Amino acid sequence: MKAINQTALETALLDRFHQLYRANGFPVADLINVAQRENTGGGRYAHLECDALVRVDDGYLDLAGGFIEMEGLPNGMMAVVLVKGGRLRILELTVYGGDSWDGEERAWKIV
Repeated sequence: MKAINQTALETALLDRFHQLYRANGFPVADLINVAQRENTGGGRYAHLECDALVRVDDGYLDLAGGFIEMEGLPNGMMAVVLVKGGRLRILELTVYGGDSWDGEERAWKIV
């Protein structure tokens, strides 16, 4: 599958995950491709492709207490990365509080 460009938010999140989990082999954002993106109305799935092996059990890595503030989303968003078989699979963004999101990346910051 052909890679598509990471959004600015996706790149910033992958960089933050690298900062948090680099000791476990989480790669820099430049080494991660987005193969597909699905907006759900309450979040987004970015399907990832990467050759790097991450040394963690299968499951989700989180932002260790961090979250995303975004204009128009009063409760913000969370982000996790699904790891299966040592491979990054999905970057998942989910809106807190049941608000809807159209996938447009308005002014945001990771806190």
